[in-house]
Amino acid sequence: MDQLALYTTFVRVAERGSFSAVARDLKTSQPMISRQISALEDHLGVRLVQRTTRHLHLTEDGQALLPHARTILDSLEAAAESIGKSQTNPAGRVRVGVPTSLGVYLARRLNAFFAAYPQLSLDLKMRDGTFDLIEEGLDLVIAITQPSQSSLIARRLGLVASALVAAPDYLARHGAPRQPTDLLNHECIVYDRPSVENNWRFSTPTGEQTVSVQGRFHVDSSEAVRLAARAGFGIALLPRVSVVDDIESGVLALVLPDHEPVRVPLYAILPSRRHVSPRTRAVLDFLVNELETTPFTKPSGEIDRLNSAP
Repeated sequence: MDQLALYTTFVRVAERGSFSAVARDLKTSQPMISRQISALEDHLGVRLVQRTTRHLHLTEDGQALLPHARTILDSLEAAAESIGKSQTNPAGRVRVGVPTSLGVYLARRLNAFFAAYPQLSLDLKMRDGTFDLIEEGLDLVIAITQPSQSSLIARRLGLVASALVAAPDYLARHGAPRQPTDLLNHECIVYDRPSVENNWRFSTPTGEQTVSVQGRFHVDSSEAVRLAARAGFGIALLPRVSVVDDIESGVLALVLPDHEPVRVPLYAILPSRRHVSPRTRAVLDFLVNELETTPFTKPSGEIDRLNSAP
C-alpha cells in the first residue's frame, strides 16, 4: 500500500470537497479516489470522510488527521526541494485568478514570460468578484481583499493606485471638478466592487475625505466602466493599471490630479503550505516584478500569515 499516495489523495479531497474534482485533478477515476480513501480508512481503523449523495465533509477523525497529513507532505516536498528539485525548469499549467483590470493589463505583457518559461502554460481567470482558491482549484489568486479562510496565506504585494478619469469631450461639456465635493454635481460611473462602491475616498493634507457620488450607471465590471468613460458618459474611478494606455493616448484625461484616491492593498493568496511549486513561484515572481516596475503600486515585502502558529 502506497501510503504517500493515500495521504496525498486524502488532503486533496479535504481541500476540494469532491471526489470527482480530485479525480479530474489527478487524471484518474472517481471510483479510484473512493477506493484510496477507503483503503486509508481501513488502514487507520476510522472513518475519515462522511459521504452523502450531494455533500462530502470530514468526520471528527478526518479533521484531526488533516494537519498531520499536510505536515507529512510538506516535509517530503521540503526534502525534494533541498536536493535541487526546485532548480529544474518550471513546467506545467498554473491556474491564476486575477481582477479583470489586472488581467487585461498583464495579457499585453506576457511575451517575455513565456519566452523565459517555454514549458509553462497559464490559465488566467479574470473576475471583478471574489475567487474561492480551493473550490475552484486555483494555484494563486491576486485580490484586493484578504481571504476569509484562515487556512490560506496572503502575501501583501503593495498598494494599488486608482485614477479619476473622464473623456476630454465630457470635461469640455461639463467642466472639470476642482475639488472632490464637486463630483456631487457630475455624472459618475459607479464601479461596484468590494470596499469601494459609490464611496470615493481621497487623501488630503488634513486626512481622508470621502465623497458619496451619484450616478445612473452602476456596473461590476471595470472594463465596462472604462468603456463608458471613454464614450464620454461621465467620470470614473478605476485602477490606474487599467487606464494607463488611455491616459497616455489622450483618450481619457486625469481628473483632480492633485487629489490622490486612497490606495488599497493588493494580495497574493496561496494555499496553506510552506513550499510553493516552482511553476507557481515563477508566475508569482513575474507578477511581483510587473507590479513593482509600474508606477501604479507601492511595493511592499510584508507577508501576512493568516494561519499563524500558536
